[in-house]
Amino acid sequence: MSDVENDRRKRKKKGTWDPTNMRKAVENVINNEMSARQAADRYQVPRATLNDRISAIKRGKEMFTEPLMGRFRNTFSLEHEKILVGHVKDLANRLMPLNRKEFLYLVFQLAEKLKLPHQFNKEKKSAGENFYYSFMKRHSDLSLRTPESTSLMRAVGFNRPQVDRFYECLETLIQRFNFTAYKIWNCDETGISIVQKHAKVLATKNQRQVGKLTSAERGKNVTVLIAMSAGGQFVPPFFVFPRSRMNERLMINAPNESVGEAQPNGWMNAELFLKWMHLFVKYSDPTAENPVLLILDGHASHKDLDVIEFARKNHIHMLSTIQFF
Repeated sequence: MSDVENDRRKRKKKGTWDPTNMRKAVENVINNEMSARQAADRYQVPRATLNDRISAIKRGKEMFTEPLMGRFRNTFSLEHEKILVGHVKDLANRLMPLNRKEFLYLVFQLAEKLKLPHQFNKEKKSAGENFYYSFMKRHSDLSLRTPESTSLMRAVGFNRPQVDRFYECLETLIQRFNFTAYKIWNCDETGISIVQKHAKVLATKNQRQVGKLTSAERGKNVTVLIAMSAGGQFVPPFFVFPRSRMNERLMINAPNESVGEAQPNGWMNAELFLKWMHLFVKYSDPTAENPVLLILDGHASHKDLDVIEFARKNHIHMLSTIQFF
């Protein structure tokens, strides 16, 4: 028989074993009822594949009991996909819908958190387009839409359906959890320029350029995150400075108990927002019997998997205001 015919036979045979038999074979070996060789012979499954499954279980990794055609495999089990779908729907119900980029990042985060073997892009921290399309086929009840651009008229006049939906969600949460004014919080970020704005100066007419000393950090902002409750309580300001390393001298004369962090571009990200959430818990004191409602703007950092799970664990119910894209 020629090498070409042998290759064809191997390709035809690959991935043809029965998933039920593989599951039985794995169980018999794990329970020390058979050796891997005996189980493979009895249940007619590839011994090498069986050993892979057994090794995966012993390492605490995901076990794939379906035949794999080629090098591609499903990263998530059905149970894991239910968790992912739950995150997507929960965020949408809180007016924080995911766009495609945010969704693929959430997928990557979940795979890493569950320590599942995957072939996602670790540099970009994102699942790929192939996963997106296959996932959407499996869950046709979901619709990840591209938000429409907001015209000036819509921005000025708002969008009535969106406004109505926000207040419906707000009313539902308040009725369900009986939030008092001291348990309803709003947080928001603002960027403060660290370069002074120059006033106009007198100069010779037609002179093209007028020099004046200024900071070398033109165009950089310090981000400040502030939160207050409807009852008048405040969380100390949370500063994000445009630096690689934090210098405590930057906090001289800051309000009492303020927190300062460094980030190269001075912007809020998921890691820093999670740090702020720890600060928020300290001052808002949420409990299972007395949870907290946190109203925010639905920034990408608020949709991070670690942030979502921290909020759930600490009885913080997040709700986004109307988002304009």
